[in-house]
Amino acid sequence: MSLMNALLETYNFAFNSGLVDNPKLSSNGLTILPVYHSNKKANSNEDIFEITIDASSNAVDGRFLRKDEIIVFPITEDSITRSGSKVAPHAVSDEFSYLAREIDLKKNEEYIKGIKELLEYEKIYNCENFRIIGKYITKNTILEDFLKFYLGNKEYVIDDKFKLNYEKIEDNGKVKIKSLDLKKIFITFKLEKDFLGDITLTRDIGLHDFYIDYVRNKNFCLKELSYCDITGNLDYCIERHRGIIGNAKLISISNHNETYYGRLKDGKDIYHISYEVSQKVHNMLKYFIDNENYSRFIGGDAYIINWLSQNLNKGGIELVSEIEEEDEDFEDEEEQTMSILGGQISKNLGKYFFGEDNSLIEKGSFYVLIIEKVSNGRVSMKYFRKLTRLEAYQRVMNWYKSTSWNFYNHRLHKFENKSPSIYQIVNFIYGQENSKGYLSCENKKLSRSTIERLIPCIIDAQKLPKDILKTTFYKLSNKQSYKKSWNIALNIGCSLIKKYKNDYENCTIDANKISEVKQLKESKSFYYGKLMAIYEKIELDAIRGRKVKGDSKEEKNKVQRITNSDRLWNAMIRTPERTRFILESKVKPYMNMLKKNNPGWYVFYDKLITEITLKIIKLNEENYSIKSSLDEDFILGYYYQKDNLYQRKDKTSQNNGE
Repeated sequence: MSLMNALLETYNFAFNSGLVDNPKLSSNGLTILPVYHSNKKANSNEDIFEITIDASSNAVDGRFLRKDEIIVFPITEDSITRSGSKVAPHAVSDEFSYLAREIDLKKNEEYIKGIKELLEYEKIYNCENFRIIGKYITKNTILEDFLKFYLGNKEYVIDDKFKLNYEKIEDNGKVKIKSLDLKKIFITFKLEKDFLGDITLTRDIGLHDFYIDYVRNKNFCLKELSYCDITGNLDYCIERHRGIIGNAKLISISNHNETYYGRLKDGKDIYHISYEVSQKVHNMLKYFIDNENYSRFIGGDAYIINWLSQNLNKGGIELVSEIEEEDEDFEDEEEQTMSILGGQISKNLGKYFFGEDNSLIEKGSFYVLIIEKVSNGRVSMKYFRKLTRLEAYQRVMNWYKSTSWNFYNHRLHKFENKSPSIYQIVNFIYGQENSKGYLSCENKKLSRSTIERLIPCIIDAQKLPKDILKTTFYKLSNKQSYKKSWNIALNIGCSLIKKYKNDYENCTIDANKISEVKQLKESKSFYYGKLMAIYEKIELDAIRGRKVKGDSKEEKNKVQRITNSDRLWNAMIRTPERTRFILESKVKPYMNMLKKNNPGWYVFYDKLITEITLKIIKLNEENYSIKSSLDEDFILGYYYQKDNLYQRKDKTSQNNGE
């Protein structure tokens, strides 16, 4: 199924379910727009002005909408694609340059002409609310009424560029000259009716239906009809389509004639889509982009969108849920959404896709889309997939299972099995540790392109790209580049190594049972990683075990200093055998300190080192690869042994009452 068919199917389902043009179901003021309508958000406190009209078509009040308030208004085929000097008024609400003859007479005449046509059709349809608004508009006193309601008795000056200048007294008593560009102020309307309360143009469904009927009647009566490539029905088809991200369009015709050389005579011959289908498709997509429940901005003017075609109330899955910098390490607020990867993922995803009734599996589909604004006039579809609910559930679950790892939750003071978010993966692979101690990728284009590469690994069950593993191992080979974020980098790296081995080596790894993996038991790199964790722990334990005199900063810094294993970390990966002998000599003084201060730990570490060294010697003899460098198994060995040592130390401390 194409994207157009998917969006049309979803819109039709929403319409039949009463979700279209339903203010009661709006999300943050957003609603699925009816056909032949658009919306606009107030970007400041002075860019959309609402005029209140009484039942006698007189203006009685007016106000600027608050920031982020959203209005809905009817549009025309030409007005929704207008640009430059093109004169194409919206049907009712529009900028002052169209609504005030004092500003632009030509635009105003075209606007009033459209209002009069609607008033003529209203005589047949009988829409009282539009009749009241239309009669007021034809008086052409909108600018005069705006100045009266906005300024009252204040003095003002309108210059030759139609900038409104007036004096305003600030709270501190100072007088300030304020200026407004009248041409760009957008005007909408509200009706004040006895016993019915106020009703805005945005919420007047009856007026919306009147305008929809007017457009349908006009198109079928006066326009040339052709077959729509999406529905196969004879309908009025159009060449120009509305923008999705600003004026950037999903469907557009190239200005280069050579594009159509061959059997096609013109750009419009490539694709036929009816006006109404175009409206449904674009209104559905615009709703998804504007609504954070369905879309996530991933940088570079690109968005990832996902939805269930027949259950729009559930929103989408947070495939790339971003962790705020203020949250330490990996602390998700799982209770905020049932769909974030982590915690009780199986239960949550099951509820998302199937609800309480598994029979819903066959109803509807799950869609994933990535679109990107590539220029001011073009939007590119970078990725689109349709899956059944069961396929989507299984693939997302598989991604979680194959990337889950143990992450420490500082809020709950315990380790939890989680899957890192895609943002965390990108920040780890291509980012650096910032001044706050967090991993951050500053190259937003690289971040976006990497997300686009990882999404198919989730949705299409594709294997993890091999270059990502190479980069992962390279990043973890430079341990000293991490001052505060080493533990989170290590965990994310282990998660990616686990995914890689699951994809390419059919090797299933459990973070809690690494030592049971057969392939790792025969890996020299794995044992070198274990040895490295032991050397690091010996040095730290020996330093902490010394009798520190006083609590001076100097003494505390000694405990926190870089260990020899940290310094020789990269050397161990490149030349393991040579570096092992160097580390042994450097660790001897610390072993002697343990032998003196804590003989029990000395015996334990000595025995552990001996066992691992004998295993390495045996593997070297079998594989004859003494001089070879280490691979990603080194990281898993280090993680396993470090985790094992700290758990053992914690249990010993508890038993000793420490």
